[in-house]
Amino acid sequence: MTTGARAVERDSAPPASLLDAVELHCRALAAAAARRVFTVPAEGAEAALRSASRSGARYDTVLSFMCTPQVASLEDYVAAIELILADEGWIGMVEPAGIDRGWLPGWLTARLRRQLPPRRATGRDAVSAVRARGLVITDIQRREARSVPPAWRQYVVLRARRATPRPEGP
Repeated sequence: MTTGARAVERDSAPPASLLDAVELHCRALAAAAARRVFTVPAEGAEAALRSASRSGARYDTVLSFMCTPQVASLEDYVAAIELILADEGWIGMVEPAGIDRGWLPGWLTARLRRQLPPRRATGRDAVSAVRARGLVITDIQRREARSVPPAWRQYVVLRARRATPRPEGP
Protein backbone atom coordinates (compact mmCIF):
# COMPACT_ATOMS: atom_id res chain seq x y z
CA MET A 1 0.00 0.00 0.00
CA THR A 2 1.39 3.37 -0.94
CA THR A 3 0.34 6.58 0.77
CA GLY A 4 -0.34 9.26 -1.80
CA ALA A 5 -0.06 6.90 -4.76
CA ARG A 6 -1.94 9.24 -7.03
CA ALA A 7 -0.15 12.18 -8.52
CA VAL A 8 -0.21 15.28 -6.38
CA GLU A 9 -1.84 18.33 -7.92
CA ARG A 10 0.06 21.58 -8.38
CA ASP A 11 -2.09 23.33 -5.78
CA SER A 12 -0.56 21.07 -3.13
CA ALA A 13 2.45 23.36 -2.80
CA PRO A 14 2.86 24.74 0.72
CA PRO A 15 1.52 28.28 1.13
CA ALA A 16 4.08 31.09 1.47
CA SER A 17 2.93 31.80 5.03
CA LEU A 18 3.90 28.25 6.04
CA LEU A 19 7.30 28.55 4.40
CA ASP A 20 7.86 31.74 6.41
CA ALA A 21 6.78 29.98 9.62
CA VAL A 22 9.18 27.05 9.18
CA GLU A 23 12.18 29.01 7.93
CA LEU A 24 13.87 29.13 11.34
CA HIS A 25 13.63 25.34 11.73
CA CYS A 26 15.00 24.78 8.23
CA ARG A 27 17.95 27.05 8.94
CA ALA A 28 18.69 25.26 12.22
CA LEU A 29 18.77 21.84 10.54
CA ALA A 30 20.91 23.18 7.70
CA ALA A 31 23.36 24.71 10.20
CA ALA A 32 23.72 21.33 11.95
CA ALA A 33 24.43 19.52 8.67
CA ALA A 34 27.91 18.08 8.39
CA ARG A 35 30.31 17.06 5.61
CA ARG A 36 28.60 16.03 2.35
CA VAL A 37 25.13 17.62 2.33
CA PHE A 38 22.30 17.12 -0.17
CA THR A 39 19.32 19.44 0.08
CA VAL A 40 16.36 18.04 -1.82
CA PRO A 41 14.96 20.77 -4.09
CA ALA A 42 11.28 21.59 -3.56
CA GLU A 43 10.64 21.49 -7.30
CA GLY A 44 11.62 18.23 -8.96
CA ALA A 45 12.48 16.44 -5.72
CA GLU A 46 11.95 12.95 -7.09
CA ALA A 47 14.01 13.60 -10.23
CA ALA A 48 16.85 15.10 -8.19
CA LEU A 49 16.95 12.06 -5.89
CA ARG A 50 16.93 9.67 -8.87
CA SER A 51 19.80 11.58 -10.46
CA ALA A 52 21.87 11.52 -7.25
CA SER A 53 21.18 7.81 -6.82
CA ARG A 54 22.21 7.00 -10.42
CA SER A 55 25.48 8.85 -9.92
CA GLY A 56 26.23 6.68 -6.89
CA ALA A 57 26.58 9.69 -4.64
CA ARG A 58 26.30 9.15 -0.88
CA TYR A 59 25.65 12.02 1.51
CA ASP A 60 26.28 12.42 5.23
CA THR A 61 23.25 14.68 5.59
CA VAL A 62 20.11 14.78 3.45
CA LEU A 63 17.76 17.70 4.08
CA SER A 64 14.10 17.83 3.02
CA PHE A 65 12.20 21.06 3.53
CA MET A 66 8.51 21.04 2.52
CA CYS A 67 9.05 18.65 -0.39
CA THR A 68 6.68 15.81 0.54
CA PRO A 69 3.40 17.47 -0.52
CA GLN A 70 4.61 17.43 -4.11
CA VAL A 71 5.79 13.84 -4.40
CA ALA A 72 3.56 11.08 -5.73
CA SER A 73 4.52 8.46 -3.13
CA LEU A 74 5.80 9.36 0.30
CA GLU A 75 7.23 5.87 0.88
CA ASP A 76 9.12 5.94 -2.43
CA TYR A 77 10.42 9.41 -1.60
CA VAL A 78 11.84 8.30 1.77
CA ALA A 79 13.30 5.17 0.13
CA ALA A 80 15.06 7.37 -2.45
CA ILE A 81 16.52 9.50 0.34
CA GLU A 82 17.76 6.37 2.07
CA LEU A 83 19.52 5.24 -1.13
CA ILE A 84 21.77 8.30 -1.16
CA LEU A 85 22.29 8.40 2.61
CA ALA A 86 25.75 7.39 3.82
CA ASP A 87 25.86 4.54 6.34
CA GLU A 88 26.39 6.88 9.29
CA GLY A 89 24.33 9.67 7.70
CA TRP A 90 21.46 11.77 8.98
CA ILE A 91 18.16 12.88 7.49
CA GLY A 92 16.76 16.26 8.51
CA MET A 93 13.16 17.05 7.61
CA VAL A 94 10.72 19.91 8.06
CA GLU A 95 7.55 18.59 6.50
CA PRO A 96 3.78 18.72 6.93
CA ALA A 97 2.82 16.33 9.74
CA GLY A 98 -0.04 14.88 7.74
CA ILE A 99 -2.11 16.31 4.96
CA ASP A 100 -5.41 14.53 4.90
CA ARG A 101 -7.52 15.09 1.83
CA GLY A 102 -10.87 14.98 3.60
CA TRP A 103 -11.49 11.48 4.95
CA LEU A 104 -12.95 12.69 8.26
CA PRO A 105 -15.98 14.57 6.84
CA GLY A 106 -16.82 11.55 4.68
CA TRP A 107 -16.49 9.20 7.63
CA LEU A 108 -18.73 11.37 9.81
CA THR A 109 -21.38 11.63 7.08
CA ALA A 110 -21.34 7.88 6.55
CA ARG A 111 -21.52 7.26 10.30
CA LEU A 112 -24.73 9.27 10.48
CA ARG A 113 -26.16 6.86 7.90
CA ARG A 114 -25.01 3.86 9.98
CA GLN A 115 -22.27 2.91 7.55
CA LEU A 116 -18.63 2.96 8.47
CA PRO A 117 -16.45 3.10 5.39
CA PRO A 118 -12.87 1.96 5.75
CA ARG A 119 -10.37 4.73 6.23
CA ARG A 120 -8.47 5.20 3.00
CA ALA A 121 -4.82 6.10 2.98
CA THR A 122 -5.30 9.62 1.71
CA GLY A 123 -3.22 11.22 4.43
CA ARG A 124 0.46 11.89 3.98
CA ASP A 125 2.34 11.24 7.20
CA ALA A 126 6.07 11.86 6.91
CA VAL A 127 6.84 10.42 10.36
CA SER A 128 5.18 7.08 9.55
CA ALA A 129 6.93 6.90 6.18
CA VAL A 130 10.34 7.43 7.82
CA ARG A 131 9.65 4.80 10.48
CA ALA A 132 8.31 2.34 7.89
CA ARG A 133 11.76 2.35 6.23
CA GLY A 134 13.31 1.16 9.50
CA LEU A 135 14.94 4.50 10.19
CA VAL A 136 15.26 5.71 13.78
CA ILE A 137 13.87 9.14 14.55
CA THR A 138 16.21 10.63 17.13
CA ASP A 139 14.70 14.11 17.41
CA ILE A 140 11.13 15.09 16.67
CA GLN A 141 9.16 18.26 17.27
CA ARG A 142 5.54 18.58 16.31
CA ARG A 143 4.68 22.18 15.58
CA GLU A 144 1.72 24.29 14.58
CA ALA A 145 1.80 27.37 12.39
CA ARG A 146 -1.30 29.32 13.38
CA SER A 147 -1.09 31.86 10.58
CA VAL A 148 -1.61 29.36 7.77
CA PRO A 149 -4.67 27.57 6.31
CA PRO A 150 -5.94 24.77 8.61
CA ALA A 151 -4.90 21.93 6.29
CA TRP A 152 -1.26 23.06 6.56
CA ARG A 153 -1.00 24.05 10.24
CA GLN A 154 0.58 20.91 11.61
CA TYR A 155 4.19 20.25 10.64
CA VAL A 156 7.04 18.19 11.98
CA VAL A 157 10.75 18.86 12.44
CA LEU A 158 12.74 15.65 12.70
CA ARG A 159 16.17 14.08 12.48
CA ALA A 160 16.54 10.41 11.62
CA ARG A 161 19.27 7.86 10.90
CA ARG A 162 19.62 4.16 10.22
CA ALA A 163 19.22 1.84 13.19
CA THR A 164 22.50 0.17 12.17
CA PRO A 165 24.79 0.84 9.24
CA ARG A 166 24.03 -1.09 6.06
CA PRO A 167 26.09 -4.25 5.53
CA GLU A 168 28.79 -4.04 2.89
CA GLY A 169 27.94 -5.54 -0.50
CA PRO A 170 29.47 -8.84 -1.77
